[in-house]
Amino acid sequence: MSYPYSVKTTGWPGLVVALFMLNGFAAQAQTALPLPPPPVIIWPEAEPERWTQEDVTLEQRFDTARKETLAAHQEALNDCQTLLATERPDCSRQAKEQLELELAQLKARARFGFEPRD
Repeated sequence: MSYPYSVKTTGWPGLVVALFMLNGFAAQAQTALPLPPPPVIIWPEAEPERWTQEDVTLEQRFDTARKETLAAHQEALNDCQTLLATERPDCSRQAKEQLELELAQLKARARFGFEPRD
């Protein structure tokens, strides 16, 4: 087995020079590459304090349930807008009926002092 460059043909000084050159190239390659910048961390904004305050009284819980019912109705109306023009009136009517039903249920539960349903 013969190698084109062996210790016998180049001698020890050639091998030492080759190792130093290899070491110099490796060191130069390490210093030539800049480090990437650290990633930018975008922290979410803190939630408003009112979002984390629990409803204490029965009245507060019913107010929250009413707001959620109205928000669900608005989402249903927004979904109706994506339908064909011929289907929108039926969709809006169904959304209104559902809103009236849920508000009536809330009022009945409030009248008798029951907790609103989740």
